[in-house]
Amino acid sequence: MNSIKTLGLSLLLILFLSSCDKKSNNEVKITNQAPENEYSAIFGGGPFYSGGNEVIDDLRNSGFNTVILWTIHIDEDGSMNLNDQSIIDKNGNYIGDPEWKNRLIRLQEEPSSVERIEIGVGAWGAKSWENIKNLIASEGTGSDTKLYKAFQLLQEITGAAAVNYDDEVTFDVESTVQFSLMLDNLGYKIGLCPYNEVAYWKSVYEQVEAKKPGAIDRVYLQCYAGGNKNLPSQWNQYFGDIKVSYGLWSKNGGDCKQGDNPDEIKKKIASQKENISGGFIWLYDDIQKCQAYGSTSSYAKAINEGLK
Repeated sequence: MNSIKTLGLSLLLILFLSSCDKKSNNEVKITNQAPENEYSAIFGGGPFYSGGNEVIDDLRNSGFNTVILWTIHIDEDGSMNLNDQSIIDKNGNYIGDPEWKNRLIRLQEEPSSVERIEIGVGAWGAKSWENIKNLIASEGTGSDTKLYKAFQLLQEITGAAAVNYDDEVTFDVESTVQFSLMLDNLGYKIGLCPYNEVAYWKSVYEQVEAKKPGAIDRVYLQCYAGGNKNLPSQWNQYFGDIKVSYGLWSKNGGDCKQGDNPDEIKKKIASQKENISGGFIWLYDDIQKCQAYGSTSSYAKAINEGLK
């Protein structure tokens, strides 16, 4: 009888300790966060694909709530690269790192500051948007097309909630709108990432909004390099109720003397906080290279505190 009683008490103790552990884990909070309904985002290239769990953990603990996988290059035959890494072949098969999906799943596992993953498409000088235009002209955007199947597969692999548009070459409104409606059918949101060509971005927003209200839910305004004279207050008028976010470049260059450190970024974000819905950093790769000037979390903190 006593041994049964002792066993029962032991089991109760184990269950109690187990529940305490679960409670403790669930109560872990990321203290470095953007204000409610605002966002801090970071673009990243190669490290977001091949940097392993060290990079994933850095992002999870950073305070950034949005991660943008930069960038997908789309070829004439519908095959796709993430930067210089082949990920989808011309037949629509995923041929990338089989562990990438698991790392991205882990990226959003609690406790993590990351709530949204986006897939970047295009870049300065890239032909992706020209190839999107031609693929749509030849195949359309139905569920049996290369574009549809590839972005359906990318959604499965990456867990992305949105696609981020970085068209700096083609600027074709009609095909961009068709592409946007296809992505909306797949369940993606859309983020625009302009630095010039106001008429193009305005027309894309207005036409997509007319057919699928809310499909475009963010505008990432490049306020560095070619867009360094952009003002959020001037661009806000083109996107309905959306306030743009303010994009800045972290410390970069061969000697890490170019760009802004976290203190400078915090001041710039704070100076625009009434006009913006968030801020973003270009580029994680440079933060890694110039770590002496600021960590990933220090750049996130700069944006999050600047927004308050």
